[in-house]
Amino acid sequence: MDGFGDIKMATRISIIGITGYTGLELLRILNAHPKADIVHVTSRAHENTPIGEVYPHLSHMDLVISNPPLDIIAKNSDIVFLCLPHKTAQDTVAALHGKVKIIDLSADFRLDDVATYEKHYNVPHIYPELLKSSVYGLPEIIGAHKIANAKIVANPGCFALLSQMMLYPFAGAIKHANIMAVTGSSGSGKSATDGTHHPIRSHNIKSYNINKHRHIPEICRTAQITEEQLNFVPTSGCFTRGIFATAFIETNSPIKISNPYDDAPFVRVMDNVALANIIGSNFCDLSFTQVSDTGYIVQGAIDNLVKGAGGAAVQNMNLMCGYDETLGLINLSPMYP
Repeated sequence: MDGFGDIKMATRISIIGITGYTGLELLRILNAHPKADIVHVTSRAHENTPIGEVYPHLSHMDLVISNPPLDIIAKNSDIVFLCLPHKTAQDTVAALHGKVKIIDLSADFRLDDVATYEKHYNVPHIYPELLKSSVYGLPEIIGAHKIANAKIVANPGCFALLSQMMLYPFAGAIKHANIMAVTGSSGSGKSATDGTHHPIRSHNIKSYNINKHRHIPEICRTAQITEEQLNFVPTSGCFTRGIFATAFIETNSPIKISNPYDDAPFVRVMDNVALANIIGSNFCDLSFTQVSDTGYIVQGAIDNLVKGAGGAAVQNMNLMCGYDETLGLINLSPMYP
């Protein structure tokens, strides 16, 4: 028995690349998951170090950071999460494929077109055959059954996930869409740069990579639009967690706004959206306002480290293991205030 369909058996978990913000958030969620048995947490930089020595807030956890060979990780695990930087996960996924189920939080397997990947990430993709084997990990849109049967799941980008949730109800009917999305500083990772350093960011707001952001192909694919039909303005906010976005959508003809998320446990359609209502949780809050016959304003918010990363990954894990989709996640109530 491999335990994937048996709710009574714990799932053996390994996290490759534990010391970034995404890996740490994933560990926080899995540590409270009733069916997760954390076997390996890896980092080449901190091998053989208790995790509490690297991150004192985790001193209560009896975990030692390791760096075993990939074959050992695969043998000891049912699910392996990859929290590696973009462009570096390709070889690891290839080495693990066929030996263990994989959830990749990098961008390396999100796109099924090699040319599009290479255009936006400026490196060759050396495993195009694995792009076709990967399933995009957005169950509210892709479908839970596809993820349940996957061997490789590619977690969406955080901007891409929220933007897709906002545009998907209009897919196939969009003439043009403009999105401004404001993200917290944790989205830039733990290594400070001139643009992300706290003394600059704490009192500032600025946009970057306008219409050039690497998440644009993910958004366009789901919305059934070309890049020319989208203006995307990613913006740095002066808060730590979360993404708050506003979309101005023009459709080809009047349509009735329908909610495709009635059965989605983590999507809440609200009158008003606020970051404070979702931080720390796996919820995606959305609001829809019709402003003319063919004009609509949609607002949305997610926690970029939870629904935009670790929480979505655990949601995918639940589906791959035959657990209830909400297991270990629905009890992550937002941290309010």
